[in-house]
Amino acid sequence: MIFTDIFEKLDSIHLGSFSLGGVLSTLLVLLVCLVIRRLFLRLFYRMLDRTKLEGSVKGFLKAAINVALWIVLVLIVADKLGIPMSSLVALVSVVSLALSLSVQNILTNLFSGMTILGTHPFIAGDWVDIGGTAGTVQSVGLFYTIIKVPDGRMVHIPNSTVAESKVENYTSFPTRRIDIDVSASYDDPTEAVHGAIRRAIDMTEGLVLDPEPIIAIKSYGDSAITYMVLVWAETPKWFATKCALMENIRASFAESGVHMTYPHLNVHMDKN
Repeated sequence: MIFTDIFEKLDSIHLGSFSLGGVLSTLLVLLVCLVIRRLFLRLFYRMLDRTKLEGSVKGFLKAAINVALWIVLVLIVADKLGIPMSSLVALVSVVSLALSLSVQNILTNLFSGMTILGTHPFIAGDWVDIGGTAGTVQSVGLFYTIIKVPDGRMVHIPNSTVAESKVENYTSFPTRRIDIDVSASYDDPTEAVHGAIRRAIDMTEGLVLDPEPIIAIKSYGDSAITYMVLVWAETPKWFATKCALMENIRASFAESGVHMTYPHLNVHMDKN
């Protein structure tokens, strides 16, 4: 009875069009909703972390459920304050239309992000090249894909750009091929060049010799013969292995007496 009398007195006090009792009860409902929201999010995050979903998908779902809960909370509070739901829905519709016209790019990035997460052209940790920007994928958010490039910069690429661009994923498979062109003098026997390159391959760690490396003449230039070297390497060590192989080829050529030529011009003088 005491609490009933207190609420009746509070209801008789008005703050504009709202009674003090209604405002207090709304605040109480808001507090309860915030507590329930927090507990639900904690439970949802814990369940989500136990799944085998990729990290970017988990981040997207966490952001989406967070936004959805805020919308539900606002609707509950508005109903408690006595705001007609039909009017609120109409207002939301008008605001949504206005926002959709002004934030088309944001919505495009949002739906592009959902497409990326659904099709899985890459995941966090993959080395990719997106429209000429190469680096390691850090995360796929609602609006941007974040890539860490080799010099340490973080590049935020709009998801709409990612969806429209050519995406090259270099870490989809455990091995990746190394392609190197090497020039040698016309005076050096082909067998000697092949042998020097093969010794360089055998000296290099991180190479995968199945399938068998390919060493062959690629073209005849004005000053040298160009040989192509095709060999596979472990994907995580691809760059370091390629650099080591190129150094070993130079050292093997020097040891074998094979000459790495460069463009030059031979001038023959006529005795007359």
